[in-house]
Amino acid sequence: NNKIDSLLAIQELRIMLGAPQAERSASLGSFHVLTDSLIEGVLGFLGEKELMTCMAVSRVFYVFAEEEDRWKTLVIKRYGGNFRWKGNWRRTALLPPNKTVTDPYVRLKPRGYSPAKYERRRFRSHVSLDRWAKIEKEGVDRRSNLSLEEFIEEYDKKCKPVIITDIVKNWPAYSKWTKEGLLKQYGDCLFKTDEVDFKCREKLYMKFADYLAYFEDNHDEDPIYLFDDKFNNRDRVKDLLHDYVVPDYFKGDFFEYLEEERPPFRWIAIGPPRSGSSFHIDPYRTSAWNGLLHGRKRWALYPYSEYPPGCEFDFDEDGNFEMDAPDPVKWYLDTYQHLPPNRKPVECILEAGELIYVPYGWWHMVLNLTETIAVTQNFCNSQNFEIVCAEIEFDDDDFYEDFQERIENHVPDVIWPNNAGKGPYKK
Repeated sequence: NNKIDSLLAIQELRIMLGAPQAERSASLGSFHVLTDSLIEGVLGFLGEKELMTCMAVSRVFYVFAEEEDRWKTLVIKRYGGNFRWKGNWRRTALLPPNKTVTDPYVRLKPRGYSPAKYERRRFRSHVSLDRWAKIEKEGVDRRSNLSLEEFIEEYDKKCKPVIITDIVKNWPAYSKWTKEGLLKQYGDCLFKTDEVDFKCREKLYMKFADYLAYFEDNHDEDPIYLFDDKFNNRDRVKDLLHDYVVPDYFKGDFFEYLEEERPPFRWIAIGPPRSGSSFHIDPYRTSAWNGLLHGRKRWALYPYSEYPPGCEFDFDEDGNFEMDAPDPVKWYLDTYQHLPPNRKPVECILEAGELIYVPYGWWHMVLNLTETIAVTQNFCNSQNFEIVCAEIEFDDDDFYEDFQERIENHVPDVIWPNNAGKGPYKK
């Protein structure tokens, strides 16, 4: 960490002192009067052939034009999720989909001028995750043989996270949901990812076989994450629902009464190393559980009263809470290492075969340390009912009225909160 920080500092100092500016001016010609950001913007209008031409002009143009995110955008614009991974985004864009590539991609490293942010991005794309593979003192209890009463009294009522170690290994999914098993059974089936499809401005769908090729061989800073909340609605794929059971601790979910009107609450999550989720609170301040079938996940959590450092917070003109959080690897490199002990998060590493309970209102971020396969669900029970009601009413009056009607039809003696409409995260 200190070594790379020093190298980046030297790079920025060279730029400030003008050392590479002569090369930049000579290499870019008339474009040298533009800032790096403007050059990036201009190149964003170009297609594959034009970018390849730019890469042949000079070393500095090569650096700007080879940037992987630029080629990723071109691939997704052209193919959506129906692309065949070739080891990096540029080869995927340029080579025919049916062409098989066996030799690994080796990036040229031209010397000379390179924007410091590119160097940071490349470092984050290749950084070893071993530095975060251990935690000296974990802050989340690990429990087995936990009775329902113990869970309610010690964790649910106290809004306290816990790892439960003796549930996931009893699911059929623990042995069935391997890369090989899923590929054999669902290789030609579509799954939803967290990437945006530029054509329809909705989440990208990929065949599992295509995703797995990318999953096993990429160096993206923030890799595409298979994060599918619709798998229960598609033929064949919905059979995955039979491979696990919601633990008794998390039953009694009021959202079940919404039936087909229920908002997204259940996801299958498959991701390569470096993927994960940035800091967030779950929708409507629901609680959640996450069962890990394969791999290792590092969790960082803050209670609702502590905003995670390194993130930006604001309210829009309607009073809605807004947050901008960096990707996990960037947060660990740029923020975590500089935190004083009293601002460190509650941390744990979730191992394969374990399940974590995340109470309502807790900020949490997840970094996949290895290839991971997991299933997760959100729920509304008696402990978080009041805050969930407040969040729903603030967000959507019509939805709240429907929620009330459904609940009263099934639980006529339910006590409704009288302060709904202004949750703790609203102005």
